[in-house]
Amino acid sequence: MFSARSQILHLIDQGRLDPKQAEAAMQAAGVFPGRRDWYRFIERLLLGLGILSMALGVVFFVAYNWDTLGKFGKFALVEGALVASLLPLLRYDLHSRIGQFSLTGAAILVGALLALFGQTYQTGADTWQLFATWGVLILPWGVLGRFEPLWVLWIGIVNVAIVLYFSLFHFFFFAETRGTALAMVLFNALVLIAWEYRRRATSDTPRIGVRIVAMLTGTAATTLALDAIVEGFRHGHVMWGMVWVVWIVLHCWIYRRHIRDLFLLAGGCLSVIMVGIAFLGRVLFDSHLYEAGGFLIMALALIFAGSGAATWLRNTAQSWEADNG
Repeated sequence: MFSARSQILHLIDQGRLDPKQAEAAMQAAGVFPGRRDWYRFIERLLLGLGILSMALGVVFFVAYNWDTLGKFGKFALVEGALVASLLPLLRYDLHSRIGQFSLTGAAILVGALLALFGQTYQTGADTWQLFATWGVLILPWGVLGRFEPLWVLWIGIVNVAIVLYFSLFHFFFFAETRGTALAMVLFNALVLIAWEYRRRATSDTPRIGVRIVAMLTGTAATTLALDAIVEGFRHGHVMWGMVWVVWIVLHCWIYRRHIRDLFLLAGGCLSVIMVGIAFLGRVLFDSHLYEAGGFLIMALALIFAGSGAATWLRNTAQSWEADNG
């Protein structure tokens, strides 16, 4: 489905709408924000920044005055701020903007409270356990709140826990880079599938959170492919490259044929270019080609690959417009 702006521009290109009437048509379609839209945007922006500033302000205040505040003073300050951030829920609905932002601020303060507890009592727990516990504790809030920024926060916390876990523990052929990247691919891919399924079921329009999760999945899959290229496809490393192949095929097929997201297709093209140039560089320098010549070939390949990706994306967008027309 295309935006109202794209449809109006498509009508102008077909000659079915006078270009002089484009501005009036966009205003009627709600493309240009009106006074009420700006008021709603500023209200939500200030509300979100205020709650975020309060949560981070408490963290920085405790950290700066660590030696001055006593043990009970630190806990009273953080726990008081946590309770205060939840007080608006006594008046406002959980799914209202104030309720959702309040829940997000409280979720941030839960992490601050866990960090304070671990630092004060020196429990000996690893850092990844703090983030994992944090993620488990605020997961019910994410389910109840159904707020996109809160879900993005939770996904970020879990990804940090994964990175920290594999920086400490290695299993068999799961080295730090490969284990981290593979775990991130699996986790974020499952989240992405669930989120896309929910969006199609509820017809939600914002795609910021979905795109963030898709970029995390693509970054991890690309890391697997680059690691396989660096290792020279020895000792089974080709398997990690195949994970990237499966991901890029599914990614382009889904976001070109079914969901139609040009931004994520551009990200897929970037991944293909990165992996392709890295593979070309490996082949060229393994063949002991003169360095200047190898870099020249890689530069030319990068130019052609970028031009080809831009052409493919433009043709894809035009084919979507033709189908929509």
